[in-house]
Amino acid sequence: MCSALLAGCGVQGAYETDSDAELRDSLPAATSLDDPRSFTGVTHVRDFDEVVPVTDSPQPALPVELTDADGYDVTVTDTSRILALDLYGTYTKTLTGLGLGENIVGRTVSSTENSLADLPVVTQGGHNINVEAVLSLNPSVVIVDHSIGPRDAIDQIRNAGVTTVVMEPTRTIESVEEDIKTLGAVVGLPEEAEQLAQRTVAEVEKDRAAIKDLVPEEPMRMAFLYARGNGGVFFILGEGTGAQDLIEGVGGIDLAAEHNLSYAEPANAEALAKINPEVIIMMDKGLESTGGIDGLLKRPGVAQTVAGQNRRIVTLPDGQSLAFGPLTGQTLLRLAKAIYAPQDAS
Repeated sequence: MCSALLAGCGVQGAYETDSDAELRDSLPAATSLDDPRSFTGVTHVRDFDEVVPVTDSPQPALPVELTDADGYDVTVTDTSRILALDLYGTYTKTLTGLGLGENIVGRTVSSTENSLADLPVVTQGGHNINVEAVLSLNPSVVIVDHSIGPRDAIDQIRNAGVTTVVMEPTRTIESVEEDIKTLGAVVGLPEEAEQLAQRTVAEVEKDRAAIKDLVPEEPMRMAFLYARGNGGVFFILGEGTGAQDLIEGVGGIDLAAEHNLSYAEPANAEALAKINPEVIIMMDKGLESTGGIDGLLKRPGVAQTVAGQNRRIVTLPDGQSLAFGPLTGQTLLRLAKAIYAPQDAS
């Protein structure tokens, strides 16, 4: 087993990845920044780096006995063929960070890492589990939570004899460390999880400190809107979605929290007029599904907001926007750069 400093493990550092440091160093000097309220137009955050594994040769300590979030006693004996399914794509990123990326045999639409692009998608209609597709991959263990479903699909997988672990992560920035450790324990890699968690937390702390230099004296007022198509799927993301953590993590004021909005409130004209964001954050494919910025502005109330008047929309990749895991620091950095210095954003 490698030491806490990862000496001789062929890893890019226990407590920081080179890519994260380079991104932080690329932030513009505060003295060179224009007024972020003067910017207009859409900014897309793209090209996230893959998670750097803490080890190239993980040796899971199995079996692992546990009681999962649904109260089932489970024994994990084999991690050679893993299906890790959640709404946010967090589990696959964490498993990659633990060195188990090559053991992943399928994915949800939110696991958008390039290394997983050729794997079959086992969800349909967004995040409904296709039980037949899951079973066809003969997974040795399925790791899942109730951010996707339905519940009876998870029950069917378990009843088919597949080792199934239902998780219940807190999924906030502050809980990233514990969530990584919990998943690491499930797959028999507690020491590797400790290393990955410490590295992630150290990066987040440094990244938050760097972001403070970008934030204007009067914080900007923001909202995260979730859209799919031009129908009724159009919501302001509120309590429990992670949107508040994301917005406050880049120094903004989360208007959903300020107005005590629940999990997902309809983004109708009345609600948008009430919160009136200066910046709207969206998932990339969500904006695309509405017909881009022009389609979004046709939705009632959007064009009347300050953000709408300035066409000030910032998008994140769907599989990264609320995936609080090993890339949390990078997410905050890239989003902050896109909001406060979009001319330098990538």
